[in-house]
Parts: sequence; structure tokens; C-alpha cells
Amino acid sequence: MSYLVLARKWRPLSFDDVVGQEHITSTLARAIEKNRVAHAYIFTGTRGVGKTTTARILARALNCDKGPTPSPCGECESCQNIIKGSSFDVIEIDGASNNGVDHIRELRENVSYTSMGGKFRIFVIDEVHMLTKGAFNALLKTLEEPPKNVIFIFATTEPQKIPETIHSRCQRYDFRRISSEHIVGQLEKICEQEAIPFEKNALKLVGHKADGSMRDALSLMDQVLSFCKEGIVEEEVRSVLGLVETELYTSIIAAIQNHDPLPVLQAINDILERGFDLNEFITGFQEYIRTLLFARLPGALESQLTDLSLEHLKKQSDLASQFSEGDLLRMAEVLRKAESDLKWSTYPRFLVETAILKLVYMDSTVTVQQVLQSIQRDSPAPAQSVSDKKKTSLVDDPHPKQPIEPSKPVVAASSQTPLEEDSFKPLVNTNEPVDLLALWPKFIEKLVEDRPSLGSFMSMAHIAETTEESIDLRFKGEFSFQFAEVTKKSNRDVISKKLSSFVGKNILLHITIEKNNKPKSDVKTKLTNGNTHRHPSLEDDMANEPILKKVIEIFDGEIL
Repeated sequence: MSYLVLARKWRPLSFDDVVGQEHITSTLARAIEKNRVAHAYIFTGTRGVGKTTTARILARALNCDKGPTPSPCGECESCQNIIKGSSFDVIEIDGASNNGVDHIRELRENVSYTSMGGKFRIFVIDEVHMLTKGAFNALLKTLEEPPKNVIFIFATTEPQKIPETIHSRCQRYDFRRISSEHIVGQLEKICEQEAIPFEKNALKLVGHKADGSMRDALSLMDQVLSFCKEGIVEEEVRSVLGLVETELYTSIIAAIQNHDPLPVLQAINDILERGFDLNEFITGFQEYIRTLLFARLPGALESQLTDLSLEHLKKQSDLASQFSEGDLLRMAEVLRKAESDLKWSTYPRFLVETAILKLVYMDSTVTVQQVLQSIQRDSPAPAQSVSDKKKTSLVDDPHPKQPIEPSKPVVAASSQTPLEEDSFKPLVNTNEPVDLLALWPKFIEKLVEDRPSLGSFMSMAHIAETTEESIDLRFKGEFSFQFAEVTKKSNRDVISKKLSSFVGKNILLHITIEKNNKPKSDVKTKLTNGNTHRHPSLEDDMANEPILKKVIEIFDGEIL
């Protein structure tokens, strides 16, 4: 006798045997009990989740000698014929090869015939979405008014391709992807019944590889049983299914953490020499990164969102603590892009190597708040340089004798809540002379926290001239949008009010925009002290900016 594969040997024979589809089987069983069976059904879902199997069980439940009953006996002649596929009352049609109008016309003729001993005539059309438009139209009338005791069951993996006119005449049942937990439970049951020794971690690998399909899981089990010597063990399962071991991913992550490229390149070379598929490697690495990310999320691992053993979970939890959520998300994005590009690459090895090297040389993620805190902590305090009623012009004096800290570049965080009005309380004694040059950077920081957009726009302006009672701001020509926004009456009034509150006295605010974006380098301007200097270029302004100096120093950057 020829060998019967597990997928056929362990095909469910009753509604209770169907794995992971209780929401459908219980509904159909109650419909039979209440005599509310519809004349047409659509069973949808991915491959191997029980659509055709459930259709056959429904057919047996309706035609069983003891039925209609939700628990067919499986022993009567009708049940046996349906199980063997030789029943004249249950007709299975492949929609992919019988998809024309002529095939449906032939079906309509067969529908009118009476049953051959059974209570119902049942037509099961698999892959019904493959029917042509004309075939669907030919089926409509029969589907709307079928003969007595005729039932249609349409199985499909792509329900969106079925016309709405067909949908509206059928009851639709969506079969879910079967969870790894349910698949592993069924595999354990089969191994116990077949007296096959197994390791649970090995069955978890099979269940994960099946990707929600019970039929795929049973087919993989046949493959594993043919390869394994005495029992189902994890190492042999990884070898036969081409799954990269977790330890290899762990070594790659350690190399990424240490910014060491050689172990990574060696690992990829080892994968290719052992015959592993690069697509499988990238997919497995994405799953590994997913587990690391979930280890960073409170309660994710406890909710059993991964299929790893407790030992592996603890190891990966320790590794996850070395990376931030931002690091892991960026790594996942690099791997996702590599997986997408791999389909079209003529040199897949180099593509994978460059993708993993990107992870090796990737810097750690830091938040904007961390950068600003680091800059503020290390930046020197601004110098005091203004005397009572004395004007200081930055336009005329690009290199003052005492350093003046310009407005800081700002990253506005829209999630911050606006500050209360009293946060702009005066920081100086109003009876003493006011140094607007020294107070301006602090005011910009407060304005960014309270009004992110206005603060960001105002940080683009530079101070042209100040007195104790007024400040003259100028925007470069390329910042015309920011100039237009801050000079709107409502915005200007807000800025003036907050500036006066911050300084503790009324301050006149003048805002203008320069006509020429880039002054010529050979134009010279006479300064108030009689010296002459050329206008500073944008690069000069940036090079002399203390905050930008600090950012360049931290990130080892340069001005382009």
C-alpha cells in the first residue's frame, strides 16, 4: 500500500477536528441544528486553513443517513462516498480549469437533476475567483433561485475578485490564519498518536515556517520526518528547512553593537557556504529584530507575541537592553528594504552584505531633547556687551570685540504643551540697564517652547541693532516665508507682548527683510569704530555660530 501523507491522513472528519476555525464551525453546526442552512456560501482565506475540508464536512453533515446533523457518523454509505470523493451528490469543480461560460452552462444543466440518494446536491467550486465575467453572469440566475435542496459552496483565496452580485447572494465566512500555538498543538497530538519522539522547540520551528497554514505544517512535518534519524530535533529541523540558527543572528547583533564588520562578513560567507537562502536569512533576521524590539516594549513578551522558548527570550531580552527602540526600528527598516530589493538584484550577496554593514556603521539614535540638553550643558554663557542707551549694530560690526551669542537653531516639538503666560516673567531687574543681546537667545528658547512655529521662524532672524527699548531684526532674503509669517499682525502682536513680558518693560520690535540674499564679498562697510570689514558670508555666520560648533564637534561633521 502506498504511503498516505499526513495532510491526507489527518484531514479533519468533523467540525470539532477543524483547527483554529471555531467561529465558523460552530456557526455552521448551529445552522444545521436550527434548519437554517443557506443555499450558497463563500469560504475565503489563505491556503491550507480548512476551506475545502469544511465544505466536505458540511456536505457529510447534510447528507448523513442520521442527518442533517452537526456530527456526521462517518460510517454510512453517504459519508463514506463523500470521504472517498465518489459521491454523485457532492460535486467538486476546479474553478481554475473550468472557468468558461460553457462549463457553467453544463453546471446549470446538472443542477436540475435530482439527487442520487442523498438529501442535498452540493456543488463545491474551488478557486471560484478564476471564473470569467461571462461565467459569473451565467451563474447568477441559478444562484439566485436554485432548485430545492441544492447548495453552492465557493472556496477562494481572493474574495475581492468575486463580483458583488455574487457576494450579495451568498453567506460569506472568512477563515483565519491559524496561530502557531494551534498548529504546534495539533503537531504534538499527531506525534503522540504516531509515537514520534519530538522536541517542542523543533515543532515551534515547523509551526512558524507554516505561516498560518495547517496543510503546509503537515507537509513540512512529512519532510522533516523523512530527514530526521530518530526523532524530531531542533538542529535537524533547521537544517532540512533551511532555517538559520538563532546563535548566528546573536553573533551578528553583537558585531553590530561593537561596530565590528569582520564577524558580520564572515557570518554571511558562512551562510552561503552552508547553502542557506539569503531571502530566508533576511526574513529570519527580521524576526530576530522583531523579538528584540518586543523585548523593549513592556509586557510584549509576557503576552506571548513571539514563538521562542524562555531561554532564548531571556538571551534576547539582555541583548535588547543594549539598543534603543529607535535603533531597532531603523535596523528593521534597512532589512525591510533589503528584502524588497533582493527580488530584483543580480548580485544578492553584495546587497545583503551592504545592508548588514549599514547596521554595523549605524550610529545610535538620540532624541532632539538629548542633543539640546548636551548643547546647553556644554555651551558657554553669553557675554554682556551693551551699555545704557548705547546702540550696538550687528550688521555694521560682524566681529564685535565681545562675543555675542546669536539665536540658536531650533527643532520645534509640536507635542509640547504651550507654557503659561507667566513663564515669560522678567529675568532681570527692570531698574537696571537691559541687555537685549544677552537676553535674546533665552527669549527664543522660551518662545519655541510656548509657540514652536513662531519660535522656529524667529530663530531665522538676526539682530541688526538694539537699544534698551528697541530691537531691530532682519531676515535674509531666502527666509521670505518666515518673514511673512512673523509679520502677520496677530503673530507680531503675540511676539511683541511676550518679548515685553520677558524683558519686563515695553520693547519696540522692528522686523525687516534684506533685499540682497548674498552680498558681494568685495563690498566693504565702515563700522562705528572706523574699521572696515567685508560682509560675512553664510558660511562665515555658520562657522562662528557657537551652537553649530558644538553640534559639529559632537557628530564629527562639517559645513557643506
